[in-house]
Amino acid sequence: MALCLTPQIEAMTRVVTGRSASVFAADLAARHEDIAAAVSGRRILVVGGAGSIGSATIRELLPHGPAALAVLDTSENNLAELVRTLRSAQQPYAGELQVQPLDYGSALARAWLQRQRPFDIVLSFAALKHVRSERDAYSLLRMLEVNLLAADRFLAACTASGHGRDGVFLVSTDKAAEPASLMGASKRAMELLLWSHALPRATTTRFANVAFSDGSLPWGFLQRLAKRQPLAGPSDVRRYLVSPAEAGQLCLLAALCTPDHHVLVPVLDPQRDSVGFDAIANAVLAAHGFAPAPYDDDAAACAAVELEAARGRWPVVFTPSTTSGEKAMEIFVGPGEHDVECGLDRCRAIPAASADRAAIETFLALIADAVGGGTVPDKATLTTALARVVPELHHLETGLSLDRRM
Repeated sequence: MALCLTPQIEAMTRVVTGRSASVFAADLAARHEDIAAAVSGRRILVVGGAGSIGSATIRELLPHGPAALAVLDTSENNLAELVRTLRSAQQPYAGELQVQPLDYGSALARAWLQRQRPFDIVLSFAALKHVRSERDAYSLLRMLEVNLLAADRFLAACTASGHGRDGVFLVSTDKAAEPASLMGASKRAMELLLWSHALPRATTTRFANVAFSDGSLPWGFLQRLAKRQPLAGPSDVRRYLVSPAEAGQLCLLAALCTPDHHVLVPVLDPQRDSVGFDAIANAVLAAHGFAPAPYDDDAAACAAVELEAARGRWPVVFTPSTTSGEKAMEIFVGPGEHDVECGLDRCRAIPAASADRAAIETFLALIADAVGGGTVPDKATLTTALARVVPELHHLETGLSLDRRM
């Protein structure tokens, strides 16, 4: 069976990535038998499985015949849509299926895990992933709660109930390499947290930006067109792009084909595989029959939408990035790290770094106290505490957030 993106998203993804075939196609073909053997007849738990990347990974898993699939996600709307898609496929999934609208780090999720037959493979995509989620102490604490505190509680609950004996996978991000944002540092700390647990097998991956995934800037371009709004973004930022399918394939390779206690990273070319957001906007507009009409003032651009549209043009506002935590270009391997061959052509692996469990527990205690009703530290205090766990954090606080931009 297949979980399908809308034809519009599929077509736009091919345009902006410049690829009609997956960059990981050869690796998937070469490891097909290994993947099938790992998945067939197994019980699989997917946390955050109703989101863009989680559902893309489910799409890659299901043809290999897992015996049971359980999906946890806090979005009941996305869970409902996932079930509709699974049940409406030309070849509906025939195994045991259950979905639960549970927060994976909650006491309720722990109780649910205790009542389940052990899941052989555990995959987690739960995360707050936006740099804008570090706008102040409260949003930052929520991000740290989801990305770290909940992850720690979930991993402990899985271990206590015997889940993940064939592997536990938590997704990371390219922003975890030499992090400039607090979000990236939180995911780097998540990697260290993963290594600090006594798991039979643990892996993760740092992947590129997923084209048109929910909440992404390219996805926002489509929303802005539908809402008759100007397109806006940074003029000086380039990003690696992968399609949703490629993101799912990378996660599958990381979970099942990567050496234990390694971070899988894609091998992408800075010129061929990266693109500026302004170029993405131009491609989206061209696909909808419009040419870009550059503006440097938000109000003027908003006022000109209908006039420009009647001329076959669409207002765009692209300006240099001045917000906190932004990088002009992402990397996958940070200073002090080294990547090694891992039996895949388009991927390499980074051995796990040493994790200071005591430092992690001190930081987790700070988060738990703050979100549990204790004193809420200011953002600077939280940043300093996070840097004790992730010393490579180089965060430049500009005082500007994405919420102040159109």
